Amino acid sequence: MTYQDVLSTPTYERRFYLTTLVNEHTKKNEMMEERMNEARSNNSSGSRTTRVGGEQLKAKLKSGEIPN
Repeated sequence: MTYQDVLSTPTYERRFYLTTLVNEHTKKNEMMEERMNEARSNNSSGSRTTRVGGEQLKAKLKSGEIPN
């Protein structure tokens, strides 16, 4: 929307649009927070338990120990 479009709309419509926009944004943030909390509670932090070097990784891929 352009600035002129916003100024030409009645106040009640602007207020409705802004309230709707804020509510959608709030719901989106809440859903993202819930997903983050679920991911944290599932212990899926993404941290490694062991470290594998490049040559070891290549060898494990060739031997089939790690599937492609």
